[in-house]
Amino acid sequence: METTTVAGRTWNFVKAIGRNAAAGNGFTQPTAVAIARDGSMYVLSRGQEGAGGVVAQNKRIGKITMDDELIGDFGRQEFTWPVGLAVSKDDKLYCSDEYGNFIAWYSADGERLGQWGEAGSKEGELSGPSGIAFDADDNLYVVDSLNDRVQKFTKDGNFITSWGGSGSGEGQLDRPWGVTVDKDGDVYVADWGNDRVQKFSGDGKPLLTFGGEPGQGGDLKRPSDVAVDSEGDVYVVDWGNKKVQIYDSEGNALAALYGDATEFSKWAKEVVESNPDVVKAYRRVKDRTPLGLFERPVGIAIDDEDRIIITESTRGRLQVYAKEKNYLEPQFNL
Repeated sequence: METTTVAGRTWNFVKAIGRNAAAGNGFTQPTAVAIARDGSMYVLSRGQEGAGGVVAQNKRIGKITMDDELIGDFGRQEFTWPVGLAVSKDDKLYCSDEYGNFIAWYSADGERLGQWGEAGSKEGELSGPSGIAFDADDNLYVVDSLNDRVQKFTKDGNFITSWGGSGSGEGQLDRPWGVTVDKDGDVYVADWGNDRVQKFSGDGKPLLTFGGEPGQGGDLKRPSDVAVDSEGDVYVVDWGNKKVQIYDSEGNALAALYGDATEFSKWAKEVVESNPDVVKAYRRVKDRTPLGLFERPVGIAIDDEDRIIITESTRGRLQVYAKEKNYLEPQFNL
């Protein structure tokens, strides 16, 4: 078991889940993961890009258990550029489409129930919606990426408020991407173009910035998503640096996860056993990095047990870590 320990905290690598696949026990460019109320996981396969960058095939949402059991998939070909996932208090699944400028929602069983959203830059309109997240009152925060703002809606799509604006100053945003809400109702936004994460109050007041100057240990390059655990530690998917950077609640850099999947997932093993030649292809990555390291990590979610689930779009899998609570540093008598 691979372990990362720092500042009285330790993270243990648990497993890899999934593989590159067009159907069944696999994913195609997984970009987001969300936790259902029963503890199972929804995984968004963005699909393969066709001519002109339009995603042509294998777009879908899979539902799986932490034990690698496939429950089913749905939403096939119902999106163009699907991006974010979020689960409401009544266990409805919401998904954003940055090309169609809408939010669709589904029942827990995968029945499409409807959608809302209209293209534009006025209040309540959307341009390139990406990350989405619910707060404790079931209001939905939508990262309105191409409008460089965050908008807050009811789950039925009624506009409540918005904030942001293009720029690099406090409270301004540049092509923001992921978003999450902590237990206190504060909102964290992955400010992609500004290489930072900003923390806001629920009504948009700037509170804190995560990132830091290059070379200071907590610097970021194109952060794509963010999550917060039960103890307030913040996890940022550092897409450009191929890692997950961990901060404490005050924005101090603690540690980083770089990927530890040194063995095939359960689903990948099934393919390997039936076709040993797949091993060579599976290991043949563009920059020849070791198999276990992250390759284009994108999305992140944390469940009620503080297990951290990270999507890898290129490798078509999830990597799962567990945070050990009440960790004590070993004592040595020399």
